[in-house]
Amino acid sequence: MMAGDMALMYRERKGYVAQPVTYTYHETSKAFIEVATQKERQTVSWLQTRANRWLRDVFLPLGYPESVSSDYLHYQFWDCIQAYCSNIAGALSLKATLTGLGVGEGTATPLAATLTWLLKDGSGMVASIAFAYWRGSQLDCNSKQWRLFADVANDLHHFIRLLGPILPIPFMTIMCLSAVMLALVGVAGGATRAAFAQHQARGENMADVSAKDGSQETMVNLAALITSLTLLPTITANLIVTWVAFMICVSLHLYTNYRAVRAVKMESLNRPRLLSTLHTWFSTASMLSVEEANITEPLLFGPAFNSYYFPHGFSTSVGCSLHWALEKCQSSGSDVKEMYTAARRTFEKDSYLMCGNLKQRQLHIVYHSNITTQEELLAFFTAYLCVLNYFHVTQGSVLSAEYIADGISADSPDWHIISAVRQHANTLFPAFLKALRDKGWHVNKLQLAADEWRLT
Repeated sequence: MMAGDMALMYRERKGYVAQPVTYTYHETSKAFIEVATQKERQTVSWLQTRANRWLRDVFLPLGYPESVSSDYLHYQFWDCIQAYCSNIAGALSLKATLTGLGVGEGTATPLAATLTWLLKDGSGMVASIAFAYWRGSQLDCNSKQWRLFADVANDLHHFIRLLGPILPIPFMTIMCLSAVMLALVGVAGGATRAAFAQHQARGENMADVSAKDGSQETMVNLAALITSLTLLPTITANLIVTWVAFMICVSLHLYTNYRAVRAVKMESLNRPRLLSTLHTWFSTASMLSVEEANITEPLLFGPAFNSYYFPHGFSTSVGCSLHWALEKCQSSGSDVKEMYTAARRTFEKDSYLMCGNLKQRQLHIVYHSNITTQEELLAFFTAYLCVLNYFHVTQGSVLSAEYIADGISADSPDWHIISAVRQHANTLFPAFLKALRDKGWHVNKLQLAADEWRLT
């Protein structure tokens, strides 16, 4: 190219975090050739740049970090460590399983080992079906809590296998119990992993996020396999060393899982997060941010594992059968006809109705078939405000004057309190809804584990 001619060149990069690549046109080769600017030579070597690109393409979703949620890397870091610890613990317990099956003993028969293995698999299959039926609908709503449950069950699975050969019970029983624990891990862990992938995928790329998560876990499993092959012969030679190593791995596994789950910042409202935002709203007239609510969300107890959980010892069902709700209230001595008439009259313009026995600390929210997500949120808001007003008038609990419904007292009938609170809640709710949206909450998606009953 002659002096004075303008050089033909361009720069491009793959993704927002990659180093840009510069190309210039060479007349002799009739092609654009990659070159490195002086700044690029000073900051990163060509080989390192290539390696970073390759690692990002193999292990991170396309378009990272814009294509995933902001908590993605933090969660994946702890998730990889927990997978490593779990694999080491599994390798330690595997030797005990093989010992229990009689591997290396002349008295053991292939038939006995085969029958034990088949019964183990059968127990796991039955447990998977039963658990999915029992708690399947809860896994989406409380994915973080059930993910921790899956990890605890996984460690119990390894613990039972390791302890099996020294217990004075048939090893077949040990294997079946271990398989039940593993089945719970499969259902709860698999379902919650899918929920996390759905949360993390921000560019219609859930399949890519799931696939790259699998690649990361496979690489971690390979590292754990190499570690096991290197250290297992030495560790398992001594029973005390085996148990010490196992307990260290389990402790690290549970800790890193807790950190991983705590790193997830869900923008949808489930019962624990919604109750936290309501408590803060009525206590301080402020709204929790997504990060604040996720940090304070209980992971090991409370509303996540009790679908009727409500403050002040109340039991509140959502989306329940009206017939069932009236029966529950009638069993506590209420006049079912009066309750039904009052509920119909009070909520005739709404897409839900509410009944209950406040003295027995129970509330029931019944949905109409045409209810919207915003109306579901309003119903839950009304129930919460009803509980606050009831405890204010009956036990003198502190409640700001702006949240107290008019015309109620300790002697007011339940239906009157519910009616007055419903009217007051309708005036307060728009400000609460706006505050949720301003803080980044996805109010068009609720995960309250509501039942399927609807009034038609």
